[in-house]
Amino acid sequence: MTRSAPHAWHGVPTPGGPTVVVGVIPGQSPAVVHRAADLARAMGADLVCVWSDAARTFVAREPDGTLVTTPLDPDHVDEREDEVAAETSLVAEVGRNLEGSDVPWRFVYTVGEASRELAHVGRQAGASMIVVGSRRPGLGGWMNHLIGGSTAGHLAHTQPLPVTIVPQDHP
Repeated sequence: MTRSAPHAWHGVPTPGGPTVVVGVIPGQSPAVVHRAADLARAMGADLVCVWSDAARTFVAREPDGTLVTTPLDPDHVDEREDEVAAETSLVAEVGRNLEGSDVPWRFVYTVGEASRELAHVGRQAGASMIVVGSRRPGLGGWMNHLIGGSTAGHLAHTQPLPVTIVPQDHP
């Protein structure tokens, strides 16, 4: 099992102010986070960057907010260093993408199906909108869409918040 402690804010969040939630994944185009930050800045909102790790499942939440998870694959060796490295790497990637931005932001790690978790974090944060990237171009993006459907489509049809889809940079 792996434990993921809550992440601190970068910048000073606006108490009671609006929030924009953005879905992030490893290797995602920086354009998604940049556009979400632009929207948050224009709205005077804070930014919550959410990664929902579909390869893991929820075990428990400790009183301090630490999330305890386990891999879905029973053959997966749960090496804490590897799991923490993936989360730490994505936090660093998001930080690089938001470097120089004056928008207060924080990172939230969740597990499970992305649209469900983004909607859940959106409700918890009192978000004004959810921002997601379009599917990746090419065969891999098409296969993911075919198998799991569109995260944006799921969000748009299952919850009341507006959903903004940012095109990924195409090569």
